[in-house]
Amino acid sequence: MRSGAVGSLSYRPTLVLGAAVLLALIRLAVGLELLPGWAYGLGALLLLGATLEATIRAFRLSLLPGLGLLLAGVGLGYSTLPAVLLVLAGVGALYLAWSPQMSEREQAAFWGWLLVWPSVGLLLVWQVIPSLYALWISFLDRFNFIGESRFVGLTNYQILLTRDPLFWKAIANTFWFVVVTVPLGILLATLVAILLNEKVRLQGFFRTLYFLPYITALTAAAAVWDWIYNPEFGFLNWLLGTPGLDWLSTPQGIFALALAPLGIELQGFWAGPSVAFVAIMVMSLWHLLGYQIVVVLAGLQNIPKEYYEAAQLDGASWWQQQRYITWPLLSPTTFFLATLGLIGAFQVFTQVLIMTPTGGVLQDTLTITLYLYNKGFRDSDFSYASAIAMVVFVVILALTVVQQRVLERKVAYEA
Repeated sequence: MRSGAVGSLSYRPTLVLGAAVLLALIRLAVGLELLPGWAYGLGALLLLGATLEATIRAFRLSLLPGLGLLLAGVGLGYSTLPAVLLVLAGVGALYLAWSPQMSEREQAAFWGWLLVWPSVGLLLVWQVIPSLYALWISFLDRFNFIGESRFVGLTNYQILLTRDPLFWKAIANTFWFVVVTVPLGILLATLVAILLNEKVRLQGFFRTLYFLPYITALTAAAAVWDWIYNPEFGFLNWLLGTPGLDWLSTPQGIFALALAPLGIELQGFWAGPSVAFVAIMVMSLWHLLGYQIVVVLAGLQNIPKEYYEAAQLDGASWWQQQRYITWPLLSPTTFFLATLGLIGAFQVFTQVLIMTPTGGVLQDTLTITLYLYNKGFRDSDFSYASAIAMVVFVVILALTVVQQRVLERKVAYEA
């Protein structure tokens, strides 16, 4: 039995390890000018506080060497290799002093965090810290990494939401992309996967054939489709016998074109996505279809065959088997694809940039990520671009939560 003082040690070695690695990441971010200089001092106080608190609660003379090495490394500011080595040696010495009093669970937690910290560190450096930095510069005025900028609070957000028609145009286009490609992609993938799951000749060949577009570089695929849609020598016009039809430069909405012969005129958002944007949607569906098929196939193969055999004995038709067995038991797969599809559709960028670099004739293919890119790298206004990024983050988060609340109720995770 351990004493109460020793038992109070709990997970403090793991906390010291985490604080030490976090301080190193903060030092890196400060060096890259992603965080202000005072952030390192705040992180150092966190590390020293956690170390001293754990040392006081379970004081032993063997802790002093590790504590001294840790203080020496922090004092050097992590700016040199010896400083990093001193901190690592300090944490190691503290662990050796603490380990005899640590339970097996506590030691497992320490080594687990030690092994996972490299991945967590990369996530913090390349995702979390830049995201927080983007939030900060969204409160500045025309930040461009060169000149000085001043704090303007929510001004960028006010302009974005109340006085920027291009932002709402981009949101509308992105909305159409989500509404069309996400459900249609899942439906096509499910139909093709069901057919590929049957016993047919050359099954492996067809599965490979459908997956090839997904492993093709998106930029190369977009360039090929740009040629397919070419008005002069494109393959599609040759196939349809419509020479001169410029698919990627036709801004009319498909709903407006379809209802025009009936005398119904639609304008603005209600005219629907343009012909050019629908052409990009077709290319996007083609490119992503292989991945979705593989995911659906995995879900189909997890459905017990006994269900279909019992249904056949009861006289159920093929369609009834798909309706009452396949579709309900594929609900976890469908929910997974719907969630990823929603997030990915809001981030569509590469194919739009390659096929319509200017965002279309009347900005009819301008998506929210392309607009963000233009503001940041064309206009050098990273403050406004960061504000767009924050708004898009909130929109995606809200829609994902709503989707989860609505769809997950209908998901059957067990067959």
